[in-house]
Amino acid sequence: MNDISDILSALLDQHSRISEAEDEFKMMLDEDKSLLNDYKEWCDERGYDTKTGYQDYFDELMESRDSIWENINE
Repeated sequence: MNDISDILSALLDQHSRISEAEDEFKMMLDEDKSLLNDYKEWCDERGYDTKTGYQDYFDELMESRDSIWENINE
């Protein structure tokens, strides 16, 4: 099983824009049915909608990273 959280985090680290990471992930899902099935299961486990789950995760991840930087700067 693919670790979707790790894949999404890595994509976000690789790209300067969230939209680029989203585009690459969508392309990966189109090309790999096993990844798509894992993604659907991942969304189900976390209560995400499959249409927006990766976007919701990116938003949460960015909020978490911003929070870390805010705490460091205080």
